[in-house]
Amino acid sequence: MRSYKDPLNYQLHISDGRSQKNRLLPALQKDYFNVSEMHFHTLLALLVDYAQVMKFYNLEHQVSGTWKQFFSSDETVVIATILSVDLKKLTVGSETSNTGNPIVNALRSIAYKEVGRHMIGTYTAIHLLDNWLQILSVSRNQVTTELHKVLESVIIGLRKDTEILWQYLAGHLGYREHQEVFSSDLIALTFSTEGESQIHRETSAVEITDTAPIRSSHYAFIKAIEMVQINAAKLLSSSLLSGDHDPAVGLLFAFLQLFQKLQKKLNRFTLNYVDFYYDQVLKVQQRDFSPDYVFLVITPNKKDYKGLISRGTEFLAKLDDEKLEAVYTATEDVSVNDAIVKSVYTLYFKRDAMNFPENDLLENVVLNDRSGESGRQLATACWLHDIPALPSTNIDQDTMPSYPLFGATRDGEENALAQQADIGFAFASKVLQLKEGRRTVTIEISFKHNGLTLGQWIQKIAAATHSGCGSSSATSTRIQEQQAFFKAFKDSFVISLSTKSGWQEVPEYLPSYSGVDSQQKPNSLRITVLLPESFPGIIAVNPDVHGADFGTELPVIRFLLNSRSYLYPYGIFCELEVSSVEIDVHVEGCRTLQLYNNIGQLSPLTPFAPFGPIPEVGSYLIAGCPETAGKHLSDFDIVIQWGGIPAALGGFKAYYQGYELSEDTDFRVSATVLANGKWLPENAGAATVSSLFQTNTGLDGGSEINEHSHLSCRSIISSWSPVEYRSSGIPYRYSPSTNKGFFKFTLIAPEQAFGHREYPKVLTEVLTFNAKQKHSQFLKKIPNPPYTPMIVSIFANYKAASKIIVGREETNCIPTMQEKIIHWHPLGWENAMVNVDRHIFLLPRYSYSGNLLIGLRGLMNGGVITLYFYLRENSLPIKNSYLKELQWFYMANNQWLPLSAKEILSDSTQRFMTSGIITLNIPMDITQENTVLPAGLSWLRASAEHELENFCSVYSIHAQAIMVSRQLGGTTQRHLIRLPPGAVTRARKSIPGIGSIKQIQASFGGKLTEDHNQLRVRISERLKHKKRALLPVDYELLILEKFPQVYKVKCFPSMAPDFVTTRQFSPGQLVIVALPYLSRDEMLMQQPFLSGHLINEIEGYIGELTTPFVTVHVGNPVYEVIQIRCTVKLKNPLLAGLHLNRLNTAISDFLSPWNETVGNTNHFGWSISKHDIESYIQSMSYIDRVTNLSILRIVPRGDDYFELFDSAERKEDDIESKDIAPIYPWSIVAPIGQHFIEVDDRFDLIEPEITGIGKLEIGSTFIISDEKWREKIEKH
Repeated sequence: MRSYKDPLNYQLHISDGRSQKNRLLPALQKDYFNVSEMHFHTLLALLVDYAQVMKFYNLEHQVSGTWKQFFSSDETVVIATILSVDLKKLTVGSETSNTGNPIVNALRSIAYKEVGRHMIGTYTAIHLLDNWLQILSVSRNQVTTELHKVLESVIIGLRKDTEILWQYLAGHLGYREHQEVFSSDLIALTFSTEGESQIHRETSAVEITDTAPIRSSHYAFIKAIEMVQINAAKLLSSSLLSGDHDPAVGLLFAFLQLFQKLQKKLNRFTLNYVDFYYDQVLKVQQRDFSPDYVFLVITPNKKDYKGLISRGTEFLAKLDDEKLEAVYTATEDVSVNDAIVKSVYTLYFKRDAMNFPENDLLENVVLNDRSGESGRQLATACWLHDIPALPSTNIDQDTMPSYPLFGATRDGEENALAQQADIGFAFASKVLQLKEGRRTVTIEISFKHNGLTLGQWIQKIAAATHSGCGSSSATSTRIQEQQAFFKAFKDSFVISLSTKSGWQEVPEYLPSYSGVDSQQKPNSLRITVLLPESFPGIIAVNPDVHGADFGTELPVIRFLLNSRSYLYPYGIFCELEVSSVEIDVHVEGCRTLQLYNNIGQLSPLTPFAPFGPIPEVGSYLIAGCPETAGKHLSDFDIVIQWGGIPAALGGFKAYYQGYELSEDTDFRVSATVLANGKWLPENAGAATVSSLFQTNTGLDGGSEINEHSHLSCRSIISSWSPVEYRSSGIPYRYSPSTNKGFFKFTLIAPEQAFGHREYPKVLTEVLTFNAKQKHSQFLKKIPNPPYTPMIVSIFANYKAASKIIVGREETNCIPTMQEKIIHWHPLGWENAMVNVDRHIFLLPRYSYSGNLLIGLRGLMNGGVITLYFYLRENSLPIKNSYLKELQWFYMANNQWLPLSAKEILSDSTQRFMTSGIITLNIPMDITQENTVLPAGLSWLRASAEHELENFCSVYSIHAQAIMVSRQLGGTTQRHLIRLPPGAVTRARKSIPGIGSIKQIQASFGGKLTEDHNQLRVRISERLKHKKRALLPVDYELLILEKFPQVYKVKCFPSMAPDFVTTRQFSPGQLVIVALPYLSRDEMLMQQPFLSGHLINEIEGYIGELTTPFVTVHVGNPVYEVIQIRCTVKLKNPLLAGLHLNRLNTAISDFLSPWNETVGNTNHFGWSISKHDIESYIQSMSYIDRVTNLSILRIVPRGDDYFELFDSAERKEDDIESKDIAPIYPWSIVAPIGQHFIEVDDRFDLIEPEITGIGKLEIGSTFIISDEKWREKIEKH
C-alpha cells in the first residue's frame, strides 16, 4: 500500500482558493474603515471618563467631586464600561485608564521586568472586577442582579489566581493586609475562611521571581473579563429598555442614539468616495439587463402541417399572482411541421478495459469522418435502452430520471432499464423444414480472405489466453489454438429455430474450424446442432409467433450472440465477410410420408399392404416425403417394419414348401426416382435392386426372417430433382401429372411373386391327393397360405444439403421462397442478400460504439426539422477532436446514410454538451418502411466513438422547438426572475395551425442590472488585473466574474496535470480547478463537478486573456473519499441506532468542506488530524468514550484505478502519522456515505488495526492497491 510520503507534499502551502462570496477586497467592504468607529458603549464609557475630569461645584461654589458619580451608578453605564475594556491592551499589561491608583504607580517601578508587566495587567483586571462589583452592589434590579451574580461566580473562580497575585504584591510591594489592596466585598468572596483553606490546599508559596505563575494568572483574569463582557453584551439591550434610569441619564442615552444616526451618515464617506471615483472619475457604467432564454415546443393541431414562425413572434409568460406577463420573442425564423418524436433508443457497444481477453484483442475500424483508426478494443457487450418518449408536458427536473445519451454509464452508476441487445444472424432455407425424428443440422459458413481470417483471430485469442493480458502478439501451438477456439466459441451463440410455439432454443451445439477438422475448408466456421426426437418440428416463420415474417416463408435458424460467453465475438464476426453458407441436414425417423400403390393412396397410420392384397411382379409402392420435396437430397432410404412375418425356421424357403416354385425366395424390388415426369433410371438393368426382407442366421445355421428391412436409394439419388417453388401453397401429392418428388419401389422377383396365383392350384392338388389316401402317413402337408406383405411401421431417413452463395440470386423461385442470409438487428432484421453486389458480413456492422436512435412520426419527405434536447448538465470534459467525430445519419431503405456538414444547419447543444436545439435538413430519400427498425417511423441516428460517458445525460427529446428571449418592457427588476417550466403557454397573437405551446425547461442565462456592490467588485478586480491573466489571482477573479455559476476557483501555477506522478514543477503551465455550487441532489455524495461544456468555455475564455507561452489546464477537482472507522461507548446504549446515525452525520459534517461551521472548512489545502476527529467525537453529548480510530482514504488514480490508504498501517512513531494530507494539490475531501462505527461497552483501550479484507465493502472501500493487498486476498 502506497503511503505517499514524498516530502514535496509537505512543502506545498496551498490556500483555499477564491469563492464568489469573498471576491471583494476587505478594504472596499462596508465598515472596513469608518470616520467614526466608536460604538454606543464606547461613546458612553468615554463620556463617563470625561465626566470624571469635570469638577462638580456646590451651592457655595466649592468643588465637591466630579460628575462621574452622577452617571457611574447606572447599570447601563456599568455595562458600557465593561464592554469598553480593551482586552488587547490589557493582555500586554497596559492599564485601561489613568486612575492615579497608588498601587499602579508602585507597580510601574518594576514594569521593566516581565513579572512587573504581568502584575500590572493582573492587578488592573482584578481592580476592574472589584470596582464593578462594588457599583453593582448598590443598585438592585433584574439586570444588575443577574450581572452581579456573573461577577461573583467569576471572582470566586479566580480565588487561586487572586492568591497568587496577592503573594506577588506582598513580595514586591510589602503589603500585609488584604484591605490595603482589595475591597471588603472582594475579600469576602475570595479570602473568606472557607476560601482561604481551599486556596491553601490548592496553592503553595510561589517564587515571586518566577514569571510563570503570574503569567498564567494574568491570562486567567483576561479570560474572566472576556466572559463578563459576553454576558454584559447580552444584557445591554434589556438594560436600555428597563425604564429604571435617571431622566438625565436617559437624556444622555437619547443623545448618543441620535448621534449614531449621524454617525452612519458620516461613515458613508468611504463608500461614497469609492463610488465618486468609479462614477465621476472613471465614468464607469453599470452593466445593463441581459435577457434570459426559453426553449418552447410547438405542437401542430393538424396532420401534414407546414408553417413558419417568424423572428420576433411574441409569446407570453405568467410571472406571479399579480397577473403580470412577460414577453418573449422568437430569436430567428423557424420552420414547423407535423413530425413528433415517437421512439428513442440507445445502442451501446461497451468496450470494458477490464474484460479479458477482449482487452487484448484489437480491431481496425473505419469511421465515416476519418480515414481510419487502428487498435480499438473489441466490444465486450451490446446494450439496448428504450428511453421513454415523453409528451410535451411540464416536468419536474428533480424527480425526472435522466438516461445516458449514448448508453454509456459512468463509474458507480447503473442503468437498470438497459438490456442486452439481441444481435446476430439467421439463415432461411428449405432444408430446415424438419418436422420430426432425430435431426442433425450442420452449417458451414465460409468467409472471404479479406483482412484477418478466422484462424488468425483464433491465433490471437490463443496467444492472449496462454500468455496473459497484453501478449496477443505471442505465438501459440496448435493444441493451444484448439483449446482457445472451444473456450471462446463453445457458447458464443444462442441458437434458436422457428417452431410452432415460437423460437425454440437449441440446448447445445458443437463448433468446429479447420484447425480442429483438417477436412473442413480453411477460413470457415462449422456449427453442428443435434435435435432429439422430443424437439418440436421446425416450421416456416409466422409473424404472429416469431415477431416478423423476415421476408420469407421458409424455416429459419437464428444465431444470437451470447452475452455470457467467455468472449463476446461481435468484433470478430462483424469483420468476417461471408462467401457461402452450406447447410446439411441428416434426418432419421421421418414418418410423415405420402404412400401410393397400384390401387391408390395408402395411409401409414395403420398397417397396410404395400403391393396390394395379391402382389405380383410389377406391383409397386410409391413413397414421398413432403419435407424433402424442395430439398437437394444426397441420400434417401426407407425403413420398414413388417407385420405377419412367417415365424418358421428356414425363412420363406421353408414357408413355401409344397409350392412348385423356383428355388428363388429372395423377394426383390427395384428403386426408381421420379424426375421430369419420368421414373429414372429408365433402363431396368441400371435400377437399384434391394431385397425386401433380410434374414438372420442363428448359431445352429438356421435362418429366420427379420421383421425390419431397409430400402436404400443412394445409387439413384443423383437423379433426384427438387420441386421448384415458383409460387407458394403448392399441394404435395402424387398424380399422373406429378413429375418430381417421389420414389418408386417395384416388385421384380421372384417371377411368381408371393405365390398368390399358385396357391389355389397347389391347395387343390394337395387336398385331392389326401382324399385318395387311406393311411395318414401318406398324407401331404397342406401348404401355407401365401404371405401378403404387410407394413406395420414405415419411416424415411434422408440427407439433404443447401448452399447459399453470396452474389448469386436464386432463379425460378418466388422471393419469399428464396434461401437467404438475414442480419438480426437489436430492433429489427434485414435481408442481407437484397443486393447481390453488396458485401455481406456475418453480423450487422455498427462502426460507432455509441448510437442514439430517434424515431419520428411524420417527416415523410424529409425537410428541415428542429430537435430540442433537454439534457442534464452533467457532461465532463471531452477532447475537441472527439467531439468533431460525432456523426448524424438518416435511414433510407434499411441503410444508414450520413448527413453532411451542410445538412446540420445549427447546433446550440455544442455537440450534446448542454441543452439546446439542433436543426437538421433531412434529404427527401428518407423512408419509413424499414425492417432494421420499427416501421412507420422516420429514423435518425447520432453516433460517437470516444468518451461516451462524458456526454450529458438526456431527460427528453422533442421535435418542433424554438428559442425565445425575454423583452424588458413592461416588467421591473423584481420580475426579472428565472421562469419555471410551464410558464410560457401561449403566443400573444394566435398562430394558425398551432395546437399547443409548452415550456419544458426553466429559462436560462440572463442577468439583472448590476447593482453598486457588484459594480464595486467588478471594477476593483478590473483595476487589479486589467483583464490580463498574469498572476494566479488574476485567473481566479476573471473566471469568477465571467462565470457566476462557478462557486470557487483555485489556480495552481507551475503545475501540470501529471504533477502527482512526476513530482516536478512545470514553469509555463498551470492547472485551474473550479467548483460549482453544491446542488440538492449532490448533498449525499458531496462531489459536485462542473460540466464539460462549462470547462471548455472557461478554457477558451482564459486562453484569450493569457500569453501564448502559457499552457492552461482547466478541470474538476479530485475527490479523496474519507471513511472514519472507530469504536465508541455510548452513554445510553438503548438508543444505539439513533445515536450511531447522528454520529455518522456529525462525522461527515466535520469532514465536509461544504459545512463551514465545524471541522474541515477548506476545500483546498486541507489537513485532517486524527486527534481532532477523536476530540470531536468525544465532545458529542451521547458519546462516553471513543477508541480504535483509524482513517481509510480512497484516491482515484485514473483509468478506473484507485488507491486505498489506511492510517492504521502507519507506525505511531511516525511524525506525520496523526495527520492526513491531500495526495493531489487540487483534491477535496468527500466523506463516505457510511462510516464504520462499532459499539463496545468495555473500557479497554483498543489499538487500531489495518482493515481486513472481510471488512471492506464491495463497490465502496474494497480496492486492490498493490501486491501486499493481493497477498492478503490470497491468504484470506
